[in-house]
Formats: sequence, C-alpha cells, structure tokens
Amino acid sequence: MRTLKTCLIIFLGLGILQGLYGCRQSPEKGRQPSPVIQFGTLPVLQALPLFVAAEKGYFKDAGLNVELVTFNSAMEKDVAFSSGRISGYFGDIMTPMVLYANGTNIRMVATNFNTSREQRMFAIMTAPGHAGKDLNTVAAQGIASSSNTILDYLMVRLLELRKIPADRINLVEVKSIPIRFQMLMSAQVPAAILPEPLVTLAEMKGAKVLIDDAGPGISATVLAFGDRFLTQYPDTIKAFLAAVEKANEFINSNPDAVRPIMNRECKVPEPLQQSFAIPKFPRLAAPRKEEVMDVYRWLKGKDIIKPELTYTQVVAEGYVE
Repeated sequence: MRTLKTCLIIFLGLGILQGLYGCRQSPEKGRQPSPVIQFGTLPVLQALPLFVAAEKGYFKDAGLNVELVTFNSAMEKDVAFSSGRISGYFGDIMTPMVLYANGTNIRMVATNFNTSREQRMFAIMTAPGHAGKDLNTVAAQGIASSSNTILDYLMVRLLELRKIPADRINLVEVKSIPIRFQMLMSAQVPAAILPEPLVTLAEMKGAKVLIDDAGPGISATVLAFGDRFLTQYPDTIKAFLAAVEKANEFINSNPDAVRPIMNRECKVPEPLQQSFAIPKFPRLAAPRKEEVMDVYRWLKGKDIIKPELTYTQVVAEGYVE
C-alpha cells in the first residue's frame, strides 16, 4: 500500500493548474473581476465553522462567493488542490508541508481548531474485553493507525507523554478509519487511535480510552490557500477568515442551533446526534510555530520531507485580524 509520501508524489505530477488555483472570474462586464473561492473540506467536526458560515450566509454577507467542496478523504482533497481544482482547503498541519516540500505552493494562514483541557478530538482506545490493558502492553501488542499521517504523529507524541518511545510501538496498518473502528469493536486489533465522534461511540459500545489529546494542544487543524491566490486576493482571504470567525462565535454562543448542521455535514453517528457535545472553537490565529516545526521535524526524521523548510515558507502570517 502506498504511503502518504508516495501517493502525493505521484499525484503531484498532475499539477498543471486549471486557471488560478481553482479561482474563476466573474463574467459580468464593466466590473472588477472577483474570485469564486472553491474551498475544499472534509465531513469532520473541526470543519463545522465552514459549514455554519455557508449555511448562515456569513460568506455572502462579506461579499464572497464561496463554494465548499466536500471530499471523502484527505488524499482526494490534496489531489484536487494539486491539480488546481480548488483555491484552498481545510486540513491538518502535516499535509500542506508535504505538498509544499514536493513543489506545490500552498501555505497555512490560520488555525481554526485545537484541543483544550476540556475537549478531546483523538484517543488511543482498547477493544472491548481488553479494558484492563495498559499503554505499554497495547503499544507492544499493536495499535491500529495509518503510517506517515497526522494520526501516526499524534499516536507517537501521545505515547511519548507516557514515556513510551516510538521504537516500542507496534503500528498495525489500517488506513480506513471506519474499518479501523470496526476492527477495534470486534477485537481484531487490541487497540486503535480514533477521532471523535467515533471515540465516544466506541466508549458507548464498551471500548476504553487509555489516553487522549485533551490538553497537549497538538491536534490543530488549519485553513490553507495557494500562494498565487494569497498574492492576488489578500483582502478576500481576510474577509473569508472573518466570516469563519463569525461562525466560530455563533457556534460557541448557540451550540444547539448548529446541531442539525453538525449532524448532517460532519456525519455524526445516529446514536450520538442528540447527545454529542458541540465542540468549542477558539479565535482564529496563525499556526503556532512550535507546533508547526515539531510536525516538520517528525516528517523530516521519517524522510517523508527531504528539503529544509522554515516556518515562514509554510505559514503566511498577517491574514488573521
């Protein structure tokens, strides 16, 4: 099975840009052309503000024409960006760096979510019937994850917090998260790392959380755009981020009002649709240098990224008010 690095290199060969990074121009004559922002996203909880901003009309109120393009996997989204079909996207910290290192001009402009002491997003769990196992034991027996991905990184960093080094982790390769969930629940693997809301669903069905990411602040998701779009439309990007910030504020103040949007767009499992806690979203901010560079060093250490990169090469500051 191809690794993230191999797949990206293959797909980056498709990178003949179609237009200006997915930006189409207004056909109206006599007016300054304005971009259509085709923005890639995923059906996950951390992307909720994007769906709220679209449904509540915040993008339109800001004078923006935003088309959210939802992909079923991060790989599909990355390929779409590399081939110029979208202007920017939502995702984890890792993939923009991998894309940039392989010749695609993309930079992160804002962190839109991170965990806090009060909320988690990922957890290492034991299967039902293995509830008594500790982290040292399951690390040796095998933890289902996906190699060379953000979940691989999180698994390593979380276990390091418990003094378990990477060379003592037996990673069981299961790339599909739904399949990983099913394998955990049927005890085909002793443990797995999963995202919310599957963590909560697994707990309901008898699995046990051994460690989660509440607190460390290592699970950021970001908003990123192509360099050409950044250069040509800085005010548009600032307005886009302001609309997302407005959605953050609405979610935090009116959590029950966004539950239908979350259930529909973020694919919340039916048993949790009335009870799962709506995430709280922090103010948008530039990605933290410490976190970005730690992910970069991990990628470099695994030889996924070869070039030397700096923070300012992969992060564009000055777009968040």
